[in-house]
Amino acid sequence: MTRLNIYGRHSRSGTSRSSEPEGRPTTNPDLHRADLVWDLWNMRALFPQAEKGDLHRILRQREQGLAREREALAGLWAGDQVILSPGRSFFEAHPELHSGITVSLHQGPYQLLAEPWLHAGLDPVLLISAAAEAEFSAVTAGMSTRLAHKGRLTFLPVGKPGFVKQAVTALRDGRPVLVYLDGNNGERGLARTRELGLRYQLPGREIRVRTGLARLACRLEAPVHPVSLRWEGKGVVWEREPTLHPQRSDDSTVLARLLFDWLFSQVLRFPEQWHHWSMLKDSSACFATTGLDEPRVPMGLRQDFRRAFDACLERSPDTVRLILEKEVEVWPGDVLADLSEDRFYPAAGLESDDLIPLQSGEPTLSEMVERHGHVWVRFHGLRLCLLGMARLGGER
Repeated sequence: MTRLNIYGRHSRSGTSRSSEPEGRPTTNPDLHRADLVWDLWNMRALFPQAEKGDLHRILRQREQGLAREREALAGLWAGDQVILSPGRSFFEAHPELHSGITVSLHQGPYQLLAEPWLHAGLDPVLLISAAAEAEFSAVTAGMSTRLAHKGRLTFLPVGKPGFVKQAVTALRDGRPVLVYLDGNNGERGLARTRELGLRYQLPGREIRVRTGLARLACRLEAPVHPVSLRWEGKGVVWEREPTLHPQRSDDSTVLARLLFDWLFSQVLRFPEQWHHWSMLKDSSACFATTGLDEPRVPMGLRQDFRRAFDACLERSPDTVRLILEKEVEVWPGDVLADLSEDRFYPAAGLESDDLIPLQSGEPTLSEMVERHGHVWVRFHGLRLCLLGMARLGGER
């Protein structure tokens, strides 16, 4: 038995569905199909068997969560500080958080992370991406003024010259340093993460992650406190894992993997509350330039394959068919995606509509020439075969 998946084609029966919380699938007319493909592909990094209904459940639950968040934050701005009490009590119960590195993630009411420190009169340093600094700092400044915080928050844009030295100075001065681990950013941003980061295997995909924070913690032997926030009903729940105490002699990559294991355990528990799904696309190892356009036909056989293709095109185009063997899409940003194997290449001018005859049947080479011309077939038809996405075949 088969069932249709998001791409309109059939998937194998017997595969388990993803384990997200239940909810009735809904459609969102504002989402374009290409956006759905990207979002579903991202979800499959954590839930490899996710289907369209799983994505819609997450979207529906996210919309409900955002409505709840707007209501709670409106109450805060109106003077109702009830959502701040759990964080302040949590902070009082864990005095070890007054120093060292606190790692968190963009989950639930993540904007409230620094509030207990500021309420206690401490001056934390928040590592943040340069792109997010302006918006985040404006919101935090307004909240701190309204709540009459005694402490002051310092923003340290990651990747700007000297940011590592400033972080080291803050830790040595005993100031708490707060980090959103899933920012996964640093010098030269996510592009550098994607090319040179530590390989990290998720259930459905390999991504690259930064190790700079782990190296810093080991170098300074700074305690690392994993702390998460999430919405529960109309309130906020704070949780933490035991503090890690790295030593200078420790392998920093081991610490980095431990931290990302914790991070993704949180996302797997509450996927609808995670605000940073784009990290999975931006950090995917398959998008590293070293991994693009890698031919599936061995280099030594490529010329023989090319000659055979040309011979079929010239001598028997009416009987030889171009057969698509993989689930293939052309995505925005000039990406040719082999969804059967999660392999990605430059589209090289191929358009999504160009694949329609191949997706709906097994056209002959002459039918493809009539539609696209000899030059297109000789380039794109051959390229699809060399990339292992298509093959030449005889009569049906």
